[in-house]
Amino acid sequence: MISTLKGIWTRYWGILILLAAWQFFVSINNINSIVAPSPQGVVLSLINNADYFAGEALRTTLTASGGLLLGLLLGIVIAALAWSTPTLSGLLMPMALLLRSIPIVAFVPIIVRIAGYGTHTVLIVTTVLSFFPCYVFALSGFQEVAQVRKDFCRSVGCKTVGWRFFRYVAMPTAVPNILTALRVLAPTALLVALVAEFLIGADGLGYVMLRARSDLEMDKSWAAALLASVLSVTFFALFSWFDKKYRSNWQA
Repeated sequence: MISTLKGIWTRYWGILILLAAWQFFVSINNINSIVAPSPQGVVLSLINNADYFAGEALRTTLTASGGLLLGLLLGIVIAALAWSTPTLSGLLMPMALLLRSIPIVAFVPIIVRIAGYGTHTVLIVTTVLSFFPCYVFALSGFQEVAQVRKDFCRSVGCKTVGWRFFRYVAMPTAVPNILTALRVLAPTALLVALVAEFLIGADGLGYVMLRARSDLEMDKSWAAALLASVLSVTFFALFSWFDKKYRSNWQA
């Protein structure tokens, strides 16, 4: 037990000191929770509304995960088309870059006008904004096939284009890039889902923050933000582990 506490202190002493200073400052100055809730109040809000937060966190997690996976699949498919047809690549890249350059606060109202309000709109926004990085990572992976592999394929009478070359050479070469895209985009997809929920007013932690702010329940709003931060770190840690575990299987 003591060794565990020492390990926590060694790794997180900066955060613990910050939380203690925050609690002390709020308590000593008797600051209203509407202005700045104390860490104790935030934690109590999480505990007292555990079922509510768990349900909303699950919705946000599922939406972010679904958007990330759909964006990944869409990015791989479009990247494969661009790789196989250079002319198509010149058409798709500017369009994808233009789409990605639109700020999320400007992009969300456009999607809302087309798809309406609801969780499905959050899923669409997360998918579209996850697409471009996945597309870039996958395309760069397809294009990084070593020349020696191309020469070997030619020596055995295999074309360096087509389905068989893509399946057995190009796709395995791109897997490390795709794993990197997942690791980098996992917390970003969660952030996009949160912002979309906040702007659209759909279910999820983003809506919890919006509703709590309107009701002046800042402890609940900060609790939702804290839970979102924990989820973001968990997403990054999970996909980092996944990347580390499977990357070596696909590297030459």
